[in-house]
Amino acid sequence: MALVQSFGEEGASNENPPPVPAPPGAPNILVFVTDDQRTESMEVMPRTSEYFVDEGAWFPNGFSTTPVCCPARASIFSGRFVHNHGVKRFTPYKLDQDTTLQATLQANGYRTAFYGKYLNEWVLQESPPFFDDWAAFPQSNATTYSGGQYNLMGGVVDRDKYSTRLLRDRAFRFLERGESENDTRPWLMYISTPSAHIPYVAEPRFADAPVGRWKGNAAVFEDDLSEKPRHVRRPYKGKCDLKCGRRIRRQQHRTLMSVDVMVDDVMKRLEELGQADNTLALFVSDNGSMWGEHGLGNKRYPYKQSVNVPFGMRWPDHITPGADKRLVSLVDIAPTVLDASGVDSEAATEMDGRSLLDGWRREEMLLEHWDSNAVPAYGSLWSKEYQYTEYYSKERSRVFFREYFDLRKDPWQLENLLEPGSKNRPGRRELKKLSKRLDRFSSCDGSDCP
Repeated sequence: MALVQSFGEEGASNENPPPVPAPPGAPNILVFVTDDQRTESMEVMPRTSEYFVDEGAWFPNGFSTTPVCCPARASIFSGRFVHNHGVKRFTPYKLDQDTTLQATLQANGYRTAFYGKYLNEWVLQESPPFFDDWAAFPQSNATTYSGGQYNLMGGVVDRDKYSTRLLRDRAFRFLERGESENDTRPWLMYISTPSAHIPYVAEPRFADAPVGRWKGNAAVFEDDLSEKPRHVRRPYKGKCDLKCGRRIRRQQHRTLMSVDVMVDDVMKRLEELGQADNTLALFVSDNGSMWGEHGLGNKRYPYKQSVNVPFGMRWPDHITPGADKRLVSLVDIAPTVLDASGVDSEAATEMDGRSLLDGWRREEMLLEHWDSNAVPAYGSLWSKEYQYTEYYSKERSRVFFREYFDLRKDPWQLENLLEPGSKNRPGRRELKKLSKRLDRFSSCDGSDCP
């Protein structure tokens, strides 16, 4: 479906066929997405925790299936694994926009809005498709933290307001415009912050905020990396120790304090407008971040701190609050939203994820990554009991290293049981089955995916 838009500060109109009416009683959809936030960072977000941990369903086993910004965000939009949506690196134009969550909802009677970080390497002058209202930028950097250039309803403008304040104000404007115009259509609003991505520019009021002293963990103090692959033993950007990890944590936490205020402000405005009870709200991050675990200080790795992300969902009277320990991932967001909206499933492209509103449970999670300077290509199976990973050559034609961790006995992923001499090495038959299953899942599609 082609998208033709006329642009202006106060709105845009799509010259597409009129959308069909939204299903009766369809909920509003609110999605908050942070950048490079790992799960432990919720400790500096008490307001957000109240909404999503205390009052919502919280998924401690929430994952980014490809822990890199652009591919992960394409998975949120599409409900598909990277091997299906095609955004393997910073290649946003490979995503078929017609098959996205926003395209389907807009075509089915929803007002749609996007505020914040869109897809890395997206051309700023090009507007994000299938949104009725937007203020977007493609990358998290020092200028976008504090203002910088946005594509604001089709025009490139400079802003000097701190990011979370600007995003909050645009959200308020979108909500209040619907009220003033008596527009009763349900809406999708996607708010995406630059926090907590490098270079970690804190809002002035939080620039020196205390974050507590972090003691590290067993993976930070791992002194023998001989059983890890070469790119871990010799990281592309150098080693990261406890001091380095503390610095990253401190800087990330200070940026997230502003996100916490923004989330609280938006949720309170929903309550004031009487819309909170009929809004399905989600809070996630695109991937996590290493704080010195295994000597690493970035993302992309298949290790827990890189792939495990904050993941919460709130919908009063529809979702039972509490911890939900199922294995879930970013590919489940779009199917969940479409399930809640009541949109005819035939109106949407088949997705790899599953609705979190159903009672299903997956036994394994697929993780996948394409080669970069820092981390080679890999495929990985994650269950509650183990993780099995294969690292591939650049052409993905051969496996050059394998890892297997017993996650129950070794949650910090310190002992690779596939190293010579391991007393608990899995049997050859079991490894063959794991490899075949990983190979099958790495090309799965739709309901065939784990």
